[in-house]
Order: sequence, then C-alpha cells, then structure tokens
Amino acid sequence: MNCKSNSKDIMKLSIVIPTYNRVNDLDECLDSIISQTTLPKEIIMVDDSDDDEITDLVDYRRNEFKAKKVFLNYIRNEKEKSLTIARNIGVENAAGDIILFLDSDVILDKDYIKEILKIYKEKPEAMGVQGFIRNIKEGMKVRHVFNRLFYLGFNEKNGCRVLSSFYSTYPRSIDRVISCEWLSGANHSVRRAVLEEFKYDENLKKYSYSEDVDISYRIFKRYPDSLFMTPYARLIHKVSQEARLPKKELVYMDEIYNLYLFHKNIDQNLKNRVIYLWSRIGKMTYSMILLFLKPSRSKLTKIKYLIGAYIYCINHIGEIENGNLEFF
Repeated sequence: MNCKSNSKDIMKLSIVIPTYNRVNDLDECLDSIISQTTLPKEIIMVDDSDDDEITDLVDYRRNEFKAKKVFLNYIRNEKEKSLTIARNIGVENAAGDIILFLDSDVILDKDYIKEILKIYKEKPEAMGVQGFIRNIKEGMKVRHVFNRLFYLGFNEKNGCRVLSSFYSTYPRSIDRVISCEWLSGANHSVRRAVLEEFKYDENLKKYSYSEDVDISYRIFKRYPDSLFMTPYARLIHKVSQEARLPKKELVYMDEIYNLYLFHKNIDQNLKNRVIYLWSRIGKMTYSMILLFLKPSRSKLTKIKYLIGAYIYCINHIGEIENGNLEFF
C-alpha cells in the first residue's frame, strides 16, 4: 500500500466523533477543537442519541465553525446503536486524507492537531498517530504489580503494547515519540487509505468494548512499526459516565468481547491460552480481595456478575470462537 502524500494533502484532516446522549461533553469537545492552532477540514458527528439535543447543538454552532472554514457535518445513525458502526459511517463520509477519531468526552490541548500532523510529515511510514492522554492515573503500586502478574494491563514508561491476554499497556509517562502496537479509541488518527483496507468490527455492538485495540492491532500486525504516539499532542479524557451501559451488561460485554478478540487476534498456542485463563483467574482474585478488605453489596454483586459472565462464555464458547455473537 502506498500511503505517502505530499504536505498539502496531509493537511486535509477530518475529525469523526461518534456520540450518544452526551451533549454537554460534545459542546466542550467542540470548544477545544475550534481553539486549535491548526484547524480540521471538517468535523463529522455520528449520533446514536435518543433525542435531538445533539442536532440542536450542531445547528447552534454551525455558523461559528463555518466562519473558520470548518464544516460541521451531522449524521444520524439509522442502522444500529454501535460505536463501531458509527465510526465506519464517519469514515464513509469523511473527505480528509487523515481521519482523526475522538470520543465526545475529550478536551484537546490547543496544539493537538498540529502535533499529530507533524508526525505524518516527519514519518512517511506512519499509518496511525495518537496523542497522549495526560490525566490517566497509574493507581496504587500494589495494583500495578498485580496487573503485571496476571497480564491484566498496566502502565509502563514509553510502552504501548498488546499482551497475550489481549489486555494492553499504556505509558505512565512519555518523553519522546514512541512506536505503538495499538491506538486509543479516545483519540487516534489513521490514514484514509488504511481505512479502505481495515474496518471497525461491527460484531461489537453498543459500547463496543476494545474496538480500538482490535482495529489498530490488526493494522500493526499488517504494517509493523507504523503506529506512533507523540507526547506533544496532549488531551484530557474525562471518561464521562453519561450513556454508559448498566454494570451487568458491561461486565458481560467485557468478558464476551475480550474472549472473542483474543481468539481473533492472538495466536492460539498453548502458552497464550494459559495466559488468557490466568488473566481471568487474576481478575476474579482481585475482585475477591477487594471484597475481603472492604465488604460491600456492590462488590459482591460485581463478583456475581463476573461468575455469571464466565459461565455464559463457557456455554457459548463455540459461537464466540467462530465470531458469531448474535446470542449476546
């Protein structure tokens, strides 16, 4: 694939923002975009919402962006509520050579877009580039050690890897542009030419857990050393609780989708299968430790959901391995 472009083409950047019942978050995100030192060509909002609040917001702010020659494109997702479907719709309607995907609850530093485009200019081999989420907390040292032991994902300096359990690492700090194995769904840009070859997996519905790791890791395996993170494109990810799934559905989705993506993306040798099972033991063990240290009804309920999700996965293991998730 020839993805090289001249600098003039590179500057044509489209932003795609899937959104679902997050009008206040989206408004704040748009504030950070219009304040950029380098502006995008267009912003495409793909709306899964249950009301017209996003439509009203776009209509209210359209002329403000038009004055700065940025086109606001609102699209109602008429297919099915799904982050992956919304992202694919955005790609189909984007005109830029670089497509930047943002969650609606992020706030960009003012040089974010300039620094993202700078990497594409400096590294013609770049297929995807992401910024650094500066408000991620590393957490307790004990939790960090536990997660490393059980392959549950953890923070590491200048590290952005996919583990054999299909969990991932993310930099606790970053002091240079680094090569990555995956890109964060909250903020990641990809060359349009790449997205003609790779699509977001529409088997993943609604919140679409780990859809970002899935598509970017597939790109990485096809084009090694083509994904990058720059410490100079910084942002805040608020992780808004608006429109999150109910806890039981999220716990089940986490287990089903992680098992599905593990089979889809990770070599199914004995070592990796043992690591995956070890990670599930670790997840349950940590939940039980928390319950033991400070008992509560919510922690006990979460353990019940987790046990239920494990049993559910075992009962549908054949369908999950074959990529048939209709049962869920």
